[in-house]
Parts: sequence; structure tokens; C-alpha cells
Amino acid sequence: MAKKNSILAGLDIGTQKVAMVIAEHTDAGLEILGVGSSVSRGIKKGRLSDVEKTTQDISVALSEAELMAGCQIHQVTVSVSGNHLRGSNSHGVVAIDNGEVSPGAARRVIEAAQAVPLPAEQCILHLLCREYIVDGQSGIMDPVGMSGVRLEANLHVISSCESALGNIKKCCNKAGLSVAGLIASPLASGEAILDQEEKDLGVAVVDFGAGTVDISVYHAGSVVHSGVLTVAGLHVTRDLSQCLETSMREAEAIKLHDGAADVADVDGSTPVEVTGIGGREPRVVSRRLVAEIIQPRIEEIFEMVLESVGRSGYAEMLTSGVVLTGGAAMMPGIVSVASQVMGMPVRLGEPTGVVGLTDEIDDPSWSTAVGLAKGLRSSDLSHGALKGLTPRLMPDWLWRRWKEYF
Repeated sequence: MAKKNSILAGLDIGTQKVAMVIAEHTDAGLEILGVGSSVSRGIKKGRLSDVEKTTQDISVALSEAELMAGCQIHQVTVSVSGNHLRGSNSHGVVAIDNGEVSPGAARRVIEAAQAVPLPAEQCILHLLCREYIVDGQSGIMDPVGMSGVRLEANLHVISSCESALGNIKKCCNKAGLSVAGLIASPLASGEAILDQEEKDLGVAVVDFGAGTVDISVYHAGSVVHSGVLTVAGLHVTRDLSQCLETSMREAEAIKLHDGAADVADVDGSTPVEVTGIGGREPRVVSRRLVAEIIQPRIEEIFEMVLESVGRSGYAEMLTSGVVLTGGAAMMPGIVSVASQVMGMPVRLGEPTGVVGLTDEIDDPSWSTAVGLAKGLRSSDLSHGALKGLTPRLMPDWLWRRWKEYF
């Protein structure tokens, strides 16, 4: 019988959907106990625009998940997205006292590396240690106990707008939830859909949502680049609305039921009925025309993704290619178009390593919510390490030594 630990909850507040996952870590894996969702009405391009509506949406998703799980949730880990997220790499250097690296030296070099200039409204959300360097020897993950005189650290720093984080917490609190942690969406998605080998060999995670496209690049097991695009699924909907002269609601329905990203895969004889605006008569167009409207925008978005990945300097080292996830990633033909534009292998990423109610979360739109529950250990949720650093994103060895030393 599986040994059960504390129940965890992940809350993904997206532009189009608010998703809640209640789960429990067991010996068999992450067991999904309950899920809930609601239409998101208070988020635009990943940023909160209406506190009351978002609070209500969270409450609806929470009630559904609690009813399915048969338990009440009071604490939650929440995703953070939007164009206010900034990712950058930093470097720190300290002298090694007494010729041997101590946990204190590991702490000091990370503190030195986090001293990056930030705008007044930004705060550090994550400090992700990429590697340590001892006397010029790079690629070290645990330097404690090594001999040397000079210790360096390479970090990836993700910062966020402080007021945006405060607004997310406010909505959760008004819905009766305390916030155990705030995690950047691309990192949460990566926890749900990647295996360690992909992270080691090099891979880009592209979370294609309605309001944002979240990007994270992994190499040698660590995050080396992150970014957010605000051209996403709703832009495809808007293109359909304008070209087909119909409402955004009707365009969204057409995109979901008849949309395709690759014109070559579409039967041109398939009819699609388009509802008119203002009482105008409906008309019929071909499904191929719908795809001809969608494909150029999808290609443009993946060109922007490729440009972002290129800025990381690791585009030629992504042996595992690209893993595409998010609600908009379910469109037929999108994987082949992404592969053609980016010139590398692309696969669709869905949550893995879960048991229980897996049928409820077996599509890419749940990746972030599952990752929020999968990526944090219940015993660490109440602890903070460095400014804004979540324990699960801190190397395990350093977190253990941190607790022992301090």
C-alpha cells in the first residue's frame, strides 16, 4: 500500500482558464485527487486586470476540485506569467576561507550572484543555480567540501513585478487560500512534462497559452534561459474574427472545433458555418480557408519563439528539441508547423508521472497546474531560502546543507 504524505494543490491562473489540481505524493507517484476549472475573466496577457472576477473564478475552480477530492484546501502553489517576468543570467565570485568550500561559502556566492540591477518595481522570483566553478573547474553541482581558493556560481535569475505578485496573493486570500509558493509558469510546466534526460541533453519548453507563450530552455540539467511572449492563442482568435467578420466568441468556437495550423492537412471541401454579427445571415466557408488564416499567425509566433531561444545561445545544443504544451498546443497540425519553422524536433508535452484521476488531466492545458503540485515537496512549502527562491528550485544538496548549517 502506498505511503501517503501531505495533500498539495496547484493553481494555474491563465488568460482563458483557471485550473486547480489537488494531489498527494505517494510511493506510486503523484496521485491526482481532484481537479477543477473555470473560465478566466480577470486576466489579460497573463496579468491580473480584475481582482473580483479573478477571485470568483478561483473560488469556482476550488469548489470543483474540493468536491472531487473530498477534502478542503487552505494552501496553494500558484503560477506566475505575463510580460512582467524577466529572465537573465548572472555570475558571482567569492574567496574560499580556510581552503575548503563550506555551506556558508555556497550561500555567499549565490548572494553575490543575485546582486543584479532590477527596476524599482521588480523583485526576484527565482534564483536557479546552473553550476559552480572552483578554481576554474566548471560544471560542479555540489562544491561543499572541495579544496580551493576561489568559488564562482552561474545563476539564472527570474524576476517579476512585485505588485503583480501581490495582486495574485490578494485574489487567493479573498478566495480563502493562503499562498505557499509562487512559481513561474514555464518552470511549473517543465516539471510536469520533461524527464531528466531531456533537461540534461538540452530542451526548450514552449507553453502556448491563450494570452502568453512561456519559454524556458534547459541545458546540462539547468534552466539557462526563460522568456514570455504576449502574442499567443487569442491573436489567432482575433485574426479569425476579423477575416471571417464574426464575433470573438464565434471565432474561438471555430478555432477549437475546426481550426488547424497546417493547411496541407486540411480537406478543402469540409464546410464551416460562420455566424454573422448584428443579426446578419450566417454563411459557409471552407475549413481550408480557416487554416489559411491560422497558419501565418502560428508561423509568426514560432519565429518569435525561435528568436527567443536563439538569444539564449543554446539553440544549437538542444539535442532533445522542443516540447510544446499549453491549451493552444492542442490545435491539429501545430507540432509539424512548429518543427518546420524552428528546424528541430518537436513533441507534444502532457503531464507524466501521475496516477489516480489521470483522465482528468491528460491534455497539455493541465501541464502548469500539475507541475505546481508535482514540483514542490510538502515538507518544504513553508520554508524560504534566499530571496524569492523556492526550495524545490534550489539544488537538493544545497537545501539540505542550508537547513543543517542555518
